[in-house]
Amino acid sequence: MLLDVQKIEAPLNLSEKVYSSIKKSIVNMDWSNSPREIKLDERRIAEKLGVSRTPLREAIKRLMAEGFVRVESRKGLFVVNKSKADMLEILLVRSVLEGLGARLAASRVTKEDIHRMKMIFAPFSKKSKKGMTRNYSKYSEANIKFHESILQLSQCRKLIEMAGNIFDHMRWIRSWSVYNASFQRRFPKTHKEHLEIIKAIEERDSDLAEKRIRAHIEGLFHLLE
Repeated sequence: MLLDVQKIEAPLNLSEKVYSSIKKSIVNMDWSNSPREIKLDERRIAEKLGVSRTPLREAIKRLMAEGFVRVESRKGLFVVNKSKADMLEILLVRSVLEGLGARLAASRVTKEDIHRMKMIFAPFSKKSKKGMTRNYSKYSEANIKFHESILQLSQCRKLIEMAGNIFDHMRWIRSWSVYNASFQRRFPKTHKEHLEIIKAIEERDSDLAEKRIRAHIEGLFHLLE
């Protein structure tokens, strides 16, 4: 399969640009129109990017280490197709990391921070349940932005660093969940939980903030079982 990648100009760090381009295309892939097993053609990807095979292979090594692509002997290169067990593990780790993030954020947040978090969901607050479901893709993007903002508000560099790879995989799950009916039906409940998390952080209740965000994330478990 040929990923929808865009040709790039030759920069100083070409492999970094190649890596970012391929990773972005994998994370944002339209899973409603994709086969279950996605094989990648290195030659065609290199041609479309306008690069040689050397920076491409360097990028592929990084993507393999991060769990986005895999190589099968005598078969070739494939996009990793995450199992439900993989997704559950990602959500479990994410709930722990974000729980700590929310706890720290509650003790360090400002009024301006709270306003910015509320504005992330402002476009959706007055929509009907039916209307919100139709806007699931846009809301899902706001969801990622919200969860990333909580980590940033923790002001814990190591936590942000550790959560980075998890969020890359969460974007992959987000792309998949856009086409999953179970996730869409949970949309209104998800919105309510987001507002409750913001309220706990605004009230500087560290225990409650951690409890609510972990319950929010772990509430997705049964959708994957």
